[in-house]
Amino acid sequence: MRYMHTPSLLAIAILAISTNASAEDTNQEPTQLSTQVVTAQATDSVLTVVTDPKAPRQPMPAHDGADLLKSIPGFSVIRKGGTDGDPVFRGMAGSRLGIILDGETILGGCGNRMDPPTAYVFPQAYDQVTVLKGPQSVQHGAGNSAGTVLFERATPDFSTQNVQGEASALFGSADRNDQMAHVLAGTNDGYIDLNGTRTDANNYEDGDGNEVHSAYTRWSGNAALGWTPSRDSRIEVSGARSDGEARYADRGMDGVAFDRSNAALTVEQTHISDSLLELKGRVYRNYVDHVMDNFTLRDSTGMKMVSNPDRETIGANLSSEWALGQTTTLRTGIDHQRNNHRIRSASNMMNMMMTPDIDGVAR
Repeated sequence: MRYMHTPSLLAIAILAISTNASAEDTNQEPTQLSTQVVTAQATDSVLTVVTDPKAPRQPMPAHDGADLLKSIPGFSVIRKGGTDGDPVFRGMAGSRLGIILDGETILGGCGNRMDPPTAYVFPQAYDQVTVLKGPQSVQHGAGNSAGTVLFERATPDFSTQNVQGEASALFGSADRNDQMAHVLAGTNDGYIDLNGTRTDANNYEDGDGNEVHSAYTRWSGNAALGWTPSRDSRIEVSGARSDGEARYADRGMDGVAFDRSNAALTVEQTHISDSLLELKGRVYRNYVDHVMDNFTLRDSTGMKMVSNPDRETIGANLSSEWALGQTTTLRTGIDHQRNNHRIRSASNMMNMMMTPDIDGVAR
């Protein structure tokens, strides 16, 4: 009974104190709180977020894919130096979060994820970023229990003008400078699409004025040649190349190379019949060559070491969309992916040690 009685007495005492305080406050002026402004991306679905990577952002535009994603609620970033970061969505990262570039799966080479897929993304080079939350969709491969992020470019449209272009530049502290240029030219019969980016920064100074080993540089180039024999048909051949380097103050090795090469072929046909709305196929190859060492970008004080992982990803996918009714559609497809992942390392540049290739077939 004592256990039950004690909380009742406490409740009465608190009520009395609150009542007296309310009576005293009646003669005081009400407190005016300052206006709070909350800015968030508008969504059409609770499980889908669509954002414009070219839109202005605070404190400044993102220079890699993870930097852009952290502005979306639910995302955080594990920084991997100045040049890139590893995105985390709802506490899940790595293979749980799929990153798709132009419909293609890209995977980094480093086993410690020093080059996650977002390290090869300059956001302003894309027209739209879509976040699909959760594992509900299987359109973009197996897994992806956290979700899928799509970095997409819009289909060229020459209804208003035949030559289009844009450019941007950013300058900041620590000599940071970003540049992006995009040129699109074509007619109703075909087009050429060129895109180039570069981002660079020097070492910054900490609060005590000490220089921090943190400089980085990264560049990328994309080219696409398309043929559109009709309004509903498109055949595109595309390629990409990028590279960079990054200094790391929190570890004993630096990123000397983030070399990526890509080639792809895309075929698309729409409005085939009243039932078959779309048929789309793609084959692609992504190759990532990543190098880390402790002597190229810093003074070596001991044994020289180098690590050189690489990964080749070859994939293909075919999808179709069917009309089952006025408001109901069915999307079907199949995709294939093969990875060849290696790690090569050496100490004192002698006795190069090789590990067996890791071959795997996914999906």
